[in-house]
Amino acid sequence: MTRYDDQAANPPSSPSPGPKLSTNQNPIKVLIADDHPIIVVALTEMLGSALGSGNVVVDSVSDGDGLLRHLETEQLDYLILDLYMPGRFKSIALVQEILAKQPNLQIIVYTGSELPCLALSALEIGAQGFVSKSSGPRTVIEAIFAVMLGKNFVDPAIDVVSAKSHPWYQLTTGEQAVVLALARGENLQAIAIDSSRSYKTVTTHKYNAMRKLGLRSNDEIGRYLERNGLTHLIG
Repeated sequence: MTRYDDQAANPPSSPSPGPKLSTNQNPIKVLIADDHPIIVVALTEMLGSALGSGNVVVDSVSDGDGLLRHLETEQLDYLILDLYMPGRFKSIALVQEILAKQPNLQIIVYTGSELPCLALSALEIGAQGFVSKSSGPRTVIEAIFAVMLGKNFVDPAIDVVSAKSHPWYQLTTGEQAVVLALARGENLQAIAIDSSRSYKTVTTHKYNAMRKLGLRSNDEIGRYLERNGLTHLIG
């Protein structure tokens, strides 16, 4: 499991001085991927102030497709990412596409969600930080400082460690697979055939999963996944 540092739990009320950057090194390259201009302007100004305008080059994109094109031509150091911009890919699928193009890119997610399971998924897939927009841009600057020092950062408003005890993670792999297949609209017979399991095994997985999740019908599955930041698992 990803380690989450104490700095994430008790950040200062305003950004502390950032890591000292050598005047001899190249400016760090930061891309802000967000479709809200006011956020881009605020973050750009705060990054320049916190790191020194000569030490950082900030660019921006406003949609997921533009972001992926940008990554094909420009090597970056840090990416501040909104998970839900216009484009083909969103949420965790977007993070996966980004890392497929630049595996070493340091990603700080800055998005409108405070769902612990979504934050946990982003961190486990390869992001270094996760900040809710309700916490404001100062917390993003704290996240960047932490990541620059080789740490992970989680918004203190998000209890990401407790996500590991969420009922979804108490399901077996087989139970999760059946629930997700049902969410995609598949029936039990088709699931049994596709998974090379018996119909009895599949129905047992469904029964056990629904009981653990507190669900009574297939119609509740989609809403449950959405409420808990797990819709990216449907594929």
